[in-house]
Amino acid sequence: MLRELREIVQRVTASSDLNEAMAGLAQQTRQAMLVDCCSIYLRRDDEPCYLLAATDGLAPEAVGRARIPLGEGIVGLIGEKEELINLADAQHHPSFKYLPEAHEDEFRSFLGAPIIHQRKTLGVLVVQQKQVRLFEEGEESFLVTLAAQLATVIAHAEARGNLKSRNWHGMLRGLAGSPGVAIGKAWVWRPRVELDRVRVRRADDLPQQHQRLDKVLQQVEAELDGMALRFKESQAGESMAVFEVYQYILKDPVFIGLIREEIEHGWTAGSAVKRVCEKQIAQFANMADPYLRERAADIRDLGQRLLTRLIHEDEGPLALSEPIILVADEISATLIAEIPRNKLKAIVSARGSINSHAAILARAMGIPAVMGIDHSFELLEDRQLVVDGYTGELLVEPAPSVLKEYRRVIAEEAQMDELFATVRKEASRTQDGVQVSLLLNAGLSADADIAMNDAADGVGLFRTEIPFMMRDRFPSEQEQVHSYRRVLTSYVGKPVCMRTLDVGGDKQLPYFPIVEENPFLGWRGIRLTLDHPEIFLVQLKAMLRASIGLDNLSIMLPMVGSLDEVRAARRLLDRAWREVSAETADEQGIIRYPSLGVMIEVPSLLYQLGELAPLVDFWSVGTNDLTQYLLAVDRNNGRVADIYDSLHPAVLRALQQIIDTARKHARPVSICGELAGDPIGVLVLMAMGYRRFSMNNSNIMRIKYIVRQSRTDELHRLLQEALSHRHIGAFKGIFGRYLEERGLGGLLRSAL
Repeated sequence: MLRELREIVQRVTASSDLNEAMAGLAQQTRQAMLVDCCSIYLRRDDEPCYLLAATDGLAPEAVGRARIPLGEGIVGLIGEKEELINLADAQHHPSFKYLPEAHEDEFRSFLGAPIIHQRKTLGVLVVQQKQVRLFEEGEESFLVTLAAQLATVIAHAEARGNLKSRNWHGMLRGLAGSPGVAIGKAWVWRPRVELDRVRVRRADDLPQQHQRLDKVLQQVEAELDGMALRFKESQAGESMAVFEVYQYILKDPVFIGLIREEIEHGWTAGSAVKRVCEKQIAQFANMADPYLRERAADIRDLGQRLLTRLIHEDEGPLALSEPIILVADEISATLIAEIPRNKLKAIVSARGSINSHAAILARAMGIPAVMGIDHSFELLEDRQLVVDGYTGELLVEPAPSVLKEYRRVIAEEAQMDELFATVRKEASRTQDGVQVSLLLNAGLSADADIAMNDAADGVGLFRTEIPFMMRDRFPSEQEQVHSYRRVLTSYVGKPVCMRTLDVGGDKQLPYFPIVEENPFLGWRGIRLTLDHPEIFLVQLKAMLRASIGLDNLSIMLPMVGSLDEVRAARRLLDRAWREVSAETADEQGIIRYPSLGVMIEVPSLLYQLGELAPLVDFWSVGTNDLTQYLLAVDRNNGRVADIYDSLHPAVLRALQQIIDTARKHARPVSICGELAGDPIGVLVLMAMGYRRFSMNNSNIMRIKYIVRQSRTDELHRLLQEALSHRHIGAFKGIFGRYLEERGLGGLLRSAL
């Protein structure tokens, strides 16, 4: 019955009307299972009942009228128990509830399965027959499988159907891309030229096609330069690196060379751009790493920008009369740059994730963003929206009472931002005199600038992957020296911790592809660089040369799982230091040997900390990966992201073990995952004894304010209280109240 199942799902998916989809589903399921009746009951949010939404077998006039209260009848029992029920004669079951308007007197046997989407029961799928019999195991499996397949379809179809009603108000759910709240009218953007719809054509005038390409390359380059300049002059200067990615692609001789090859093969300039871009989009889209996967959107945006210039005359900047909420199927960094900052309230995107450049830019600019809302947006045009970047919720035409509450939230956030700004020049010290270091996470294309941040105590994690990703070959030693020197000189007198190359199975380089079945457990980080000492040594030497005369460099190894990896890396660092020192001794003096540390993100290292301590100078906890590996949860996977919990008991025990062992062996330890920048997370960590936190630029000020409002002795007592509770939510409740008592309850919206 697999073919029938597939056909039913495909037909329902293709329908844009919920009622039509349900009616078709009932009819097709009845025919496929050879039963006398198939019905769908959907749970209502506005009243506690299951409503007969569609049927093929019961009285048609009962659709939309017959209701079964929650907890009543066999349908209610299925919803309550969240499991299949198979009855030979349903009318003799104690929970049977007769529906006179449905005319179901003649039906005896009953098989029902719950329709569940993201742990929420949406309804119940039921088949019935007139004869008394138990349904067979194969029929049970078919109905359960169909219900599971249809859960997502029904959820999306319901949302699409709701949007068709201009009077509908409700909520769509996506991913929280950038924190904050915004209220405004939707402005739905559509590209003038869509890459997928451009038809390829042949050309006879090849020299003219090359000239057309040269012209638009210059135009788009000037356009990107202008965008980058506008961002530099605004308060979002840290976002400049996004446009470096675009400009690099535009000047990449390999990328441009491929387009010229297509022209030489007889294609028009536009067709050549389309063919090359589509091939590169497909390559990026198939990559396992979520950040690299999002680069397909950059290629698409740049290709459409080139095609727009080739096909249409430039229309100039976007003209907007009032601030808007930007809504689009896919939002690029350049689209955001085209909209004046004072006209952009928030962004909402159907495609994209928290790793997309749109989300990264939104966070850097302080603009709320919701990503990955999988719906068509045409019907949102000019409708009032609330974008909740904390929860990933999009509210459509919210009720006046809801609007009032969100306006209060926005006013409160503005007051808190002003409050946080007052401590920029102050020390990161608790009220009982404990000094805390607040460091910067930097180097990820656009999430932080390398320019001096006077509110930060240094750089706790500089990711070195971008110089490798932005080329069509491994960067030379001198190219790396230039990149690293820029960072180190920006923080003279402050520590800068550089992580060695962390690429591999899940972060592939375009020129060094690796194919693995499970890249997250594959050849990556220190595993790859130790296997290629020629790459590792060049990077270590570049870091050492870049640090000459500055003495603020420390080096950190990623993805370490064994002590042998640390010993091997130390030997290579020794060699690099000796060689660079010998080459530069006469000119520039002796190079200070840098501190060497490891990222604790692989759980195996938790059981080797005592033996690790003599081999390294410090360690830093990557809470993002450590949590994912401990809980076996990919937080970018929407189906399981809700069980990713940085305050899970296993994670907390691991963190306590790490700090306790660090104290015992007198090793500095820091936190460089997102938990460090979370209001509740940083309080819990301080209670455990952590004193060094590395975070994104946008979190520095608020965490500094929280630190200055706290007392470590009080936090330690709260930790003991939370540990005495059995339920996971105790930490959020107890430390949340601590924030509320200090007038910081508004921060709880973004906490964990």
